[in-house]
This record gives sequence, structure tokens and C-alpha cells, in this order.
Amino acid sequence: MLVGHPSTWVVPSDIAEMVVLNPISRRQAGLQRAGRHVASSERTTTQSCRRCGQPGHNSKRCSNPSLINKGPSTDVPEEYHRKCNICHSVGHNKQTCPNRDSTME
Repeated sequence: MLVGHPSTWVVPSDIAEMVVLNPISRRQAGLQRAGRHVASSERTTTQSCRRCGQPGHNSKRCSNPSLINKGPSTDVPEEYHRKCNICHSVGHNKQTCPNRDSTME
């Protein structure tokens, strides 16, 4: 049913004088489901696979058929190798570092 334009309505005076406010509502407890707004200063990273290097998945979910069930790749980029905490080079750790004695003094 069409109700027409509000200027053509016949409203009784006791109803026209009523003041209707917005309902009092509370925010629901818990975390919001919607994603948060990311600040422009924040850096966003995309997930990439260690086996094939393609973005969007990890090595556990890699769908590259030539690399499935061959175990971990031996051609791992340098950035993924563990490094020494003292001299930051690959091949040893802080307990076997040749520079350990000079930094501990």
C-alpha cells in the first residue's frame, strides 16, 4: 500500500507533538568482525611460498606439482637461513662465533 507524501498525511495533534528519540543501544561485546582500517604508515606483506616463490600461499599448501612430496627445498633464499646473533653471518651461531670473545670482553 502506498502511503503518499508526508505533507499529505493527516496526523492527530497528540501524536504530532510527541518527541521520538533514537533508541539507546550498546555495542556488542567482543572483537568486531569487520576488518580494521590500516594506517598508511603500516607496511603490508603478502604471503609467499618458500618452495616455488609464488605469492598467496605457503609451502604447506603449495599446489606446484613439480615440488609436491619432495620435502623441503634445498634452494632456500639467503634471508631464510639462520644467522649468528653477534656478527649476523650465516654458517654458525652465537656459541660458535669466532667474534664471540672480542664482544664478550
